[in-house]
Amino acid sequence: MKLLTTLLALICLFQISQPISAQNDGFDKMYKRSLDFIKDGDYNAAIPLLKRVEANDPENIDVQYQLAHCYLNTAHGPDSAVIHFIAAEELLKPEMRNTDFGIDVNMSLAKSYQRTYNYEKAIETYSNILGFIPEDFEDLKEVIKREIETSQNGIELMKNPVELDVYNLGDEINSKYDDHTPVVSADESELFFTSKRKSSYSQKIPNGQFSEKIYHSKYINGEWKESEIITSILDENSHESVLSISPDGSEMYLLRSNIDGSLIYVSNYDGETWSEPYKLPKGINSRFNETHASISADKSILLFTSDRPGGYGGLDIYYVRKIPNGEWGVPVNLGPKINTEFDEETPMLHPGGKTLYFSSEGHNSMGGFDIFYSSILPDSTFTDPINMGYPINTPDDDIFFVPTASTNKAYMASSRFDSNIGGIDIYQVEYEEPEIERMAVLKGAISNDADLPMEELKILVKNEETVVGKYKVNPEDNTYLMILEADKSYDIIYSGDEFETYTKGIEVNREMTYHNRENLVNIDPVQLVTLKAPEESNTIVADAATHKEVTNTSGTSNISSTDAKYTIQFLTLKKEVDLTTYFNKLDMTRVDIVKCKDGNVRYLYGAYNSYSEAKKAKSELLKIVSYKDPFVRYIYQIEEMRE
Repeated sequence: MKLLTTLLALICLFQISQPISAQNDGFDKMYKRSLDFIKDGDYNAAIPLLKRVEANDPENIDVQYQLAHCYLNTAHGPDSAVIHFIAAEELLKPEMRNTDFGIDVNMSLAKSYQRTYNYEKAIETYSNILGFIPEDFEDLKEVIKREIETSQNGIELMKNPVELDVYNLGDEINSKYDDHTPVVSADESELFFTSKRKSSYSQKIPNGQFSEKIYHSKYINGEWKESEIITSILDENSHESVLSISPDGSEMYLLRSNIDGSLIYVSNYDGETWSEPYKLPKGINSRFNETHASISADKSILLFTSDRPGGYGGLDIYYVRKIPNGEWGVPVNLGPKINTEFDEETPMLHPGGKTLYFSSEGHNSMGGFDIFYSSILPDSTFTDPINMGYPINTPDDDIFFVPTASTNKAYMASSRFDSNIGGIDIYQVEYEEPEIERMAVLKGAISNDADLPMEELKILVKNEETVVGKYKVNPEDNTYLMILEADKSYDIIYSGDEFETYTKGIEVNREMTYHNRENLVNIDPVQLVTLKAPEESNTIVADAATHKEVTNTSGTSNISSTDAKYTIQFLTLKKEVDLTTYFNKLDMTRVDIVKCKDGNVRYLYGAYNSYSEAKKAKSELLKIVSYKDPFVRYIYQIEEMRE
């Protein structure tokens, strides 16, 4: 439907059938200028120009059509769109009725009726179109039959509206531009979102907004603080949109779009800095369109969308599991229970891991994309998707819905609510509690007096003999976060090559159910017993006190020659420079300069066995380079990027 309407609109845009009356040069130029705005997608700029032209020539069918088209593409304009599409339809000559232009006028009028919830008139108009279009327009007939079906769905869904409380997050988050794709940490203390607002790092785009960048805000003392752009991850020549954040706030998945296409990346947080985004491997990224990715609570499953061949139609949802060596396995299509011949988008796992939320143009949508949820059964199959209902869903596209650990609270972006500040805004919504599991958010810590590599520690959670989660410790502060179903007992098993296995039992009762930030459950710290003394490292490490270098047996700082896991990236440039000019205090024997496939040169400092070693070295490096850009990253990422 979207593609057909867009194609017909473009035909109408450039094949003007009726000149501006009286051939007034001023109005003619004004009209042509409005068409330029429409071509760029800046409908709000085109409307006042078209209104002036309409006042001069109210019987011009093209002016009425273009004005209606602009209103239909603005947040609060569908009512006005109906008026002008009716005017255009009444001006149609009989011989124009079943031309591309005439069909598009009627199709757009029907769509406007849908957008204003007048589903009966929409069905009537679509049915009329079926009566006059040529017999061989089979594809169009299928589109119309689907639109009649979604209109009937809308009538049924509006009979039982969902009670919904909506809270605009305020002007510390929202701007007069589009702000969208909100994602939050499990305890709702941090918010990440995408904005088209003006900044020194963004470029103006034709529709009057700016290139997308990712922003961040913290919830402190009962309020969201002023949001700030995340500079360490940005590429000024790209649109960048946040897709999901791991519940513990340590991994961010994002989409970067530029002239080379759109690809999914991940960035890691080392407690101080977000790392340069790292492209996800082939198999997840492809030469087709990948538009979204989200990570499970234990970071073991990634959901993503793609229109690659072999799916059920349009964009499909896939999942991929992390295999024991830390790499991603082979992607698997979620199957026909979830995916349809239409587009599916923005899959999000409920933090409990047993409910999938996603958007779809299929199933029993009431028009455009609707939000659905489906329960994941023990055999990894899905229940029939359930429409979240009106007014969570509308006749417009409802795409990005982010559930929290609470069973009835989520974050979403919309332009349709009265509290709108400008463009698309970000909201917190509370709704009727669906029949899904009650979850508790638990935060624990590991005592690490021996300074052992916490990244090697594995945390396994079992309910009876069933594994319900696998978690890792955040090596920055030795904490971990789990999301578990309430009213159950669990065994938490801590194990690793350098730790004596320890099992801790815990009862998660109903009173621990997460409702808001005050319901976060803190677990008593765990003191693990060292199984063996840590082996002496034979990689290059930094002594935090003396800043001396300990050289490995090869006598080189080239990270390719070590078995270490981490390094510090402190600079990225388009071409190699003489570092001594800029960093004359830098120990050059510890620097590795890597030319990468993307045309950039990356400057690395040392190689380290453990995350804690790397963080200590980073602290020392910060004193030398005097800026905050250095970050800890995995060596394997660099090796995959090397020319």
